Amino acid sequence: MNIVKIIKSDNEIKLNLYDDNLNLIESESFVDTSTINFYLQTLPRRHKIKKALLVVHDENKNSVNMIIAEDENSFFIEEN
Repeated sequence: MNIVKIIKSDNEIKLNLYDDNLNLIESESFVDTSTINFYLQTLPRRHKIKKALLVVHDENKNSVNMIIAEDENSFFIEEN
């Protein structure tokens, strides 16, 4: 299972994608939620991901949410 770590802050949203051995595959940053959601939905096809754990850390709310994504339509995060 791949792991997608997302860190939301005031200025940007950072994404790190790891394989099942926790090797970093790619890292990107975005300015808004709709842009990162579009990007997230491209990940399953580009990297042949069947299942992923999305770990979303919202620094403003000091909260962490974890979501299991199993198809490309479940690869998204909620707006603030």
